[in-house]
Order: sequence, then C-alpha cells, then structure tokens
Amino acid sequence: MSTPAPELDHERRFQPSREALENFLRDTRQWTNPCVYDASLPFSFTRTTYFDTEGLDFLGSCRAGRPQRLRLREYAGTVNLACPPVLTGTRYLEMKTSSGQRRTKIRASLSADEAAALLSGRPLPGESAAATLLRQAASSPVRPWVTAWYRRNTYANPDASVRITVDEELLFALPPEQSAAGEPAAPPRLLHRAPATLLEVKWQGDFPPWLEWLLWKLEPFETRGSKFEHGMRARLAGTPSTQ
Repeated sequence: MSTPAPELDHERRFQPSREALENFLRDTRQWTNPCVYDASLPFSFTRTTYFDTEGLDFLGSCRAGRPQRLRLREYAGTVNLACPPVLTGTRYLEMKTSSGQRRTKIRASLSADEAAALLSGRPLPGESAAATLLRQAASSPVRPWVTAWYRRNTYANPDASVRITVDEELLFALPPEQSAAGEPAAPPRLLHRAPATLLEVKWQGDFPPWLEWLLWKLEPFETRGSKFEHGMRARLAGTPSTQ
C-alpha cells in the first residue's frame, strides 16, 4: 500500500499575551470562522503522542535545524467543559518535517488496534498505510516517549487555505496505553503543565496580505520551540507528577 501524498504549507507559532491573542482573533473575524468538527462534542481537544528511537534521532533533528516529528494524533471532545473529554475514534500517524516556515506533513489513518500496537511497541501489520509510513519515517525501531494534551480552538477562511489554532491548557504526560472511541482521553500520568497559550498560523500557497499585516503585530511573541521539544525536555527531566 502506498504512502499518502504529503501536505505542503507554511507555519508560524506564537505565545501571545491574552490581550494580543484577543486582538488578533478579533481582527481576523472578517476573514475566518470557527471550525466545529462534531456538533455533539463542540469543545475539542487533541492528544498527540510523540515517538522517537532509543538514540533520540528525531529529537536530534530539532537541534540540527530541520526538525522531524513522528506522532500519533488523536482527537477528543466533550459536550461541555464540566464533562471529561472522550476520544472520537479519529486518529492518524503523522510524519512532519519543518524547514523555516515551510513544513511537510504525511499522515495515515489508524485503527484502534493499530494505535494500541504503536503505543505498546508492537509491530504494525505490514500491508497497512501506517506501517508503510513508519518504515519510511524511521530506520530504527521507535517507541512512544511523551504525550501532549491540550484544548484546541480552530478558525479557518472559506477555502481552508488559512488555519488558525489556539491551544490552551497544554500539559505533557507519559504516553497512554489504549486508543478506543468513547474512552476518557486525558492522559493520567502527568509530567508537566505549560501555562502559556500557543497560537499557530498555517497557510497554503501565497501569503495573504491581510494575514501578513496581522502577523507583523504578533512578531514580538513569535516562538521557535515546539511541543515535541518541550515535552521531551519534561520527559527526560524526571518522573511524572501526581499533582
């Protein structure tokens, strides 16, 4: 089975103040709308588990200036924030490569059994698209190292060529063991809480003039760090927190 075609776009990341974030979202309203992917679970969360080799080859790529990340991305939601989020059953294995503001992402959908195999270190079926992607992404065996969990709001323009995501309540944890639709999604084995809000702006094709002007005002808050690097620092620093 062939690997899915890569997605090509650009990305910039910011850690804005609350005032700067609110101003930016207000100013983009005439070009973008909120995205609701499941009306029955309108509050969206994302659980991203990062994989690496025993030699930390993917972490090393970040230090070399051309970061590569191999991750299992799962989606969750809840009817309101008083209820615990549950997994929706949509999940992907993704390989992401960045070079400056440009990024390439290849993704393959996964079944619950395939996700459980990855999380436990078992091999994937040889004929699956995810297995093909895994073979092409890593020359050495990989295992799950750290999981990022966050509440995400997404905004997009009409043709989705511009996507704005706001990630809040970010925390890092040891990887989960299962991935089944309807299960509680929040990882229990906490490593670190990250108080900062992360704003990511992605676009395809030419840089829209309206976006260029708005991002210029956000430049003081731009960050080069990534969730993968932040999470790996927490993972390598010590044992989980139970607080």
